[in-house]
Amino acid sequence: MHTQAQQPSDRTMLLMTDAGPYSIVERSDWRRYDNGKYIGHVYHEVRASIIPQSETPPSGNGRGSSPNPLEQSLLYQGNFFVLEETLRDMRQSAQPVDAVIPVSFRIRTDGTITIDNDRGFPSLRGFPKFPAYQVIRGYKWTAPGSRAVDPLQSGQPVIVPIIAEYEYMGTEWYKDVLVHRIFAQYSSRYQGGSAKNGPGFTQLRDIHKVDILIRAEDGFPLFMRDSLDETYSWPDGSTLRFTGFTLTFGSGMVPMDKDAVVAVLGNTLGIESVPADPVPEPTPIVSPPPPPAEEPPKNTPVTGLQDAAIDLAPVPEGVRLTVKDIRFVPNSPEFLATEKPRLDLIAQALLQIPDRNFLVEGHTAAVGSTDGDVELSLARAKRMVDELVNRGISADRFIYKGWGSAKPLEDNATEEGRSRNRRVEITILE
Repeated sequence: MHTQAQQPSDRTMLLMTDAGPYSIVERSDWRRYDNGKYIGHVYHEVRASIIPQSETPPSGNGRGSSPNPLEQSLLYQGNFFVLEETLRDMRQSAQPVDAVIPVSFRIRTDGTITIDNDRGFPSLRGFPKFPAYQVIRGYKWTAPGSRAVDPLQSGQPVIVPIIAEYEYMGTEWYKDVLVHRIFAQYSSRYQGGSAKNGPGFTQLRDIHKVDILIRAEDGFPLFMRDSLDETYSWPDGSTLRFTGFTLTFGSGMVPMDKDAVVAVLGNTLGIESVPADPVPEPTPIVSPPPPPAEEPPKNTPVTGLQDAAIDLAPVPEGVRLTVKDIRFVPNSPEFLATEKPRLDLIAQALLQIPDRNFLVEGHTAAVGSTDGDVELSLARAKRMVDELVNRGISADRFIYKGWGSAKPLEDNATEEGRSRNRRVEITILE
């Protein structure tokens, strides 16, 4: 506990402020009932990294008029990683990703949110919401909001309005941080249309009771526990019910110095980079090809591997290593023995970035069935993770995804194109 800190009185301004880049981890532990019959537990996890981009200039209502503060907004962009269902005892392991969802949204001064190409993330909008004036313990207020629901993970979320009731419970310490505790509850009474014109379900009945901890320093939500009971109904009379809780953890992030990360990785990987003026689309830094008629002297330490065939480039998500023409046993996730030096080198490079997580994505050339390509690319991404974990990187820093042949870099009609498409990408996440 920071004994030198002065705990403020209960009359504290509860204003959400711009806390800079932040991350979210949302973990759900639900019991599922189909038509009243218990089916089993659902363990679901979502991770996100959100970066503020730019603030819109204040605008007025005419020449000489004063700016309207309610028209100011902050643009946020990032990615939501929806993890496949996992068991609770696997949450300290590398986890497969079911979907990678890019997001771009604006939050206005009044708390309203506008989302581009809305795919249901963030799921809560305008919640939690706090009064812009001082409150005391026991003070209660209400505020509107909304949430995106997609019970069958169809990719077609429905935005359901909510009215939340809040009560300020006072201040306390949470992990040596002074926080405000707030209790909130809300329920939805959604009545939809027919299955042909809507999300399939036609009714939603739910109750949510949420404990919220807000950092006193800047109003940043650190933790929420949502105890819920929700039931969806379909026109044929079938129902789907979830009961349990969802834990949401928020934390601020130190923005990544991408140039510094590129320099560190490039030095280890033997990739030379030349500083250049910023450009909208940074050109990947490519390992130089090996001399055609020379071989490294025997007993020379392997440093940089000039034939490593690894591209290195900053991307919106962070910094990406592309391991090109990766060699596996045919139709297998097993690496050929000749890949060991590259794997050693990649691990050596990533171990120098101790405070970031990694997304490993597998890609195949289009030579088999689509389903088979996805399954194989996922297994190969997992194998890359296993190899890096065996070389000393903690497993819980990894998430991984298989794309099959869905994201080719070149035409699969040629061997050269297929070779370039057969790759593993490792992104050091912002």
